Amino acid sequence: MQRLATGLLVAVTIIFIVASIYRDLALWVGFVRAFAEAAMIGALADWFAVTALFRHPLGIPIPHTAIIPQRRERIAESLGRFIERNFLDPERIVARLRRQDVAGRIAHMLREPERSAQVADIAAESLAGLLRVANDEEVGALLQRALGERIATVPATPLVAQLLGMVVAEQRQRDILLQLVRVITDWIEANQEAIRKRIAGELPTWVPRIVDQKIYERLLDSARKTLAELSENPDHQLYEAFTTTLDTWIVNLQYDPEVRARGEELKQELLRHPRLREVASSLWQDVKANLLMQSATPGSPLRLSIARGLSHVGDVLDRDQDWRARVDGWVEELVRYLVRRYGRAAGDFVTQTVRSWETAEITRKIELALGRDLQYIRINGTVVGGLAGLVIYTASLFF
Repeated sequence: MQRLATGLLVAVTIIFIVASIYRDLALWVGFVRAFAEAAMIGALADWFAVTALFRHPLGIPIPHTAIIPQRRERIAESLGRFIERNFLDPERIVARLRRQDVAGRIAHMLREPERSAQVADIAAESLAGLLRVANDEEVGALLQRALGERIATVPATPLVAQLLGMVVAEQRQRDILLQLVRVITDWIEANQEAIRKRIAGELPTWVPRIVDQKIYERLLDSARKTLAELSENPDHQLYEAFTTTLDTWIVNLQYDPEVRARGEELKQELLRHPRLREVASSLWQDVKANLLMQSATPGSPLRLSIARGLSHVGDVLDRDQDWRARVDGWVEELVRYLVRRYGRAAGDFVTQTVRSWETAEITRKIELALGRDLQYIRINGTVVGGLAGLVIYTASLFF
């Protein structure tokens, strides 16, 4: 484009020289000479104006030339503020979003199985990335603190009383007693050696060693017999006694000050126990390992669950206009928040980026971006100047 504009200047210059030499040849030569003269002047003037934006014409430091290199700081600041005020205006962006039907597009995307699966994969991979960078010790401590604070706010004994009350209300005390006796029986069978040693330690030294075995067998037989009786007789007296005991516990746990105080003491001991930290850490490790495994496995239950959930969200958005309006509102508020919070940062980023460029670099970038239009200004100046000169020359012949 520079060669075209400069070539046009050279062409009208040659025409002006030839027409000046042969201006007495014919009347029309004067018109050609006037056109060429004015076109040459217009081309030179616009060449000067365009060149003055980027450098000193012919290297001569004429005032108010090389405007862009000398105004780099101001240009950088103005460009940043221009982008911030005109392109990062919250209401303009929100108005554009309203025309795009964001919720409708989200619904259409999520209802497609392939798209919902892709989003689920991205969510699972993002979750895996977050889990890998998480500090296990800090997360474990956070879980312990959150769990401890939650437990500390809940009265211990009334909660236990409510649980026992649910057992009684649902008539499950018989099942609980039966399971409790079964657990005790299994424990006696599994810990024969320990129980025999305990019994032998409590007996006098002169008692024969066979006695501890007999006592253990009698204890085991009693437990098995009790378990069998409870299983066969739904009206066994132990059931009634156990129900009465539960009723007493429920009342004491709710209204006995000493029992409630003791319950709170036990709760505080539990919260201070190091085992709670270990439980929280172990829980986090188990959850993390499971999530990492499922996140890394294509078609895992986690990914399928996320995909199904996203597809369901798409169906809801497609059917329910109220939810679509809510989603649109949430998106608009999010955009307003982000633009208001980070719009200035984006403008400053543009300003700092432009400032970081070298003077020659910024000049070259702007010149390349606007070059064709600027060269058209030179071409237009040549043509318009020639036409203006032709009109002036023609008018002068009449006056």
